[in-house]
Amino acid sequence: MQKTFFILFILLYFYGCGTTSQTANNSPSFSPVLKETFQEFNPSTWQKANWDMPKPFGCGWLEQNVEINGTNLLLHLSTTPAYGKEYSAAEYRTLNTYMYGKYSVKFQASDINGTISSFFTYTGEAEGTQWDEIDIEILGKDTTKMQVNYRRDGHEHPHIIDLGFDASKAIHLYSFIFTPEYIQWYVDDVLVYQVDENHLQNQDSLPINGGKIILNFWPAVDVDEWSGHYDGNSTGVVIYEEVMFEELI
Repeated sequence: MQKTFFILFILLYFYGCGTTSQTANNSPSFSPVLKETFQEFNPSTWQKANWDMPKPFGCGWLEQNVEINGTNLLLHLSTTPAYGKEYSAAEYRTLNTYMYGKYSVKFQASDINGTISSFFTYTGEAEGTQWDEIDIEILGKDTTKMQVNYRRDGHEHPHIIDLGFDASKAIHLYSFIFTPEYIQWYVDDVLVYQVDENHLQNQDSLPINGGKIILNFWPAVDVDEWSGHYDGNSTGVVIYEEVMFEELI
């Protein structure tokens, strides 16, 4: 009887190991490409935006609103006028474009009504491509929620996630994995949403172009139903601690 139990134990052990190994092999593998901890401004990798923005952006971008203090990236919303607008805000973006892989950010959002704190990939007409994008956005009107989205040729697919915490009170880890077959969004390493490739050549398919990694903070206009109403007086800051891109291999 003891011999029978011993044999059964061995079979179950190797079966379990095999199952675990198979699951691991089906998981995507990544190779580190970019890790930014904001010790200093690196102009060979990053760009501080300094130009006008059309609606629904109620601001222009100013370089002076981008602050790097050796530990964090701080994006400021200011009442300093810019490009004929009453307000100025901040955007920080990579010079290079990136495609399939894992994109991660640690940041603390703003709770100013009518503003958007973001982390996303983007490419469009200015880059000579169609408008493709993958988003993580926290709207100041309700910082207990996160809006995820992707665009294929300008066609968007927004979805709201309940975070279970207030994103304006502390830094959290947000990430998404972009593969040819799916996009997965994570919060503090927990999967919260997934969309799958439909293998049709239409606007509901996943993005097909690599994008620049962009972080920005801005007040919205004429989209109050979505963004909430910006009062035109509030200033604030979004705090970014780390950005990473790991390429799918």
